[in-house]
Amino acid sequence: MTTLRITVEDENAGMLKKLLQEVSFVKSIEEEKVIKNDTSGDESSLERIKKILDEVKEKNLFKDIEDPVEWQRNVRKEWDRDF
Repeated sequence: MTTLRITVEDENAGMLKKLLQEVSFVKSIEEEKVIKNDTSGDESSLERIKKILDEVKEKNLFKDIEDPVEWQRNVRKEWDRDF
């Protein structure tokens, strides 16, 4: 016996389930709702961070920062201010 795992859009799941129920050699149909989000449970935190960095790499987000150490020092000074 072989188990096939198929992912379909929610609105089409009912049609596919009905179609499969009519096929004589289909023994059982199990339904699992998948909650889609940006993070996968199978990925480690490091893998997710690497993926995000790869996605933003071509955007050159920090191209105007010449000295990262000085930039970070200035950010910390802002945190120490009293408002």
